[in-house]
Amino acid sequence: MPGTVPVFWSRWIVFLSLFLILYGLAMMVAPQTMNSVLVGPLLYHDEAQRIAFAAMVEPDVTFFNIINGLLGTVTIGYAILIGWIAFEPFHNGERWAWNALAMSVTVWAVLEGYLKLSYGLGMWSQAHLGLLVAFGIPLLATYRDFHVPAKMD
Repeated sequence: MPGTVPVFWSRWIVFLSLFLILYGLAMMVAPQTMNSVLVGPLLYHDEAQRIAFAAMVEPDVTFFNIINGLLGTVTIGYAILIGWIAFEPFHNGERWAWNALAMSVTVWAVLEGYLKLSYGLGMWSQAHLGLLVAFGIPLLATYRDFHVPAKMD
């Protein structure tokens, strides 16, 4: 029978999910602003990339905004799913919820980290690592709540 997990950790993950939902909404509603204020300065960290980014014109800008808007919608969907898992089954101590969150965050971190590093986006990977640590803390803190060692008779 699963036990409940301290509410602090489930709320922590729900808060991170709400942050990602807001981030995704901003990417969807105001992709140009997000690119010029947040993503652009972090992603395009050398002079040549910043110049190329600033020199974009139509139809490239529209295409770039559509791609970022779509990425925002995917981020929103992912965050809603993670938030709901954290809110109900994770808080109730259901093992599958911990496993689903841990697997999802791990696969996301490995794939996104590989992609960013392979394209030389080291600076942007720092934000990526921050989010990985923010999700990793509650998962590591609750590991024993979900994975109780078997008793030896």
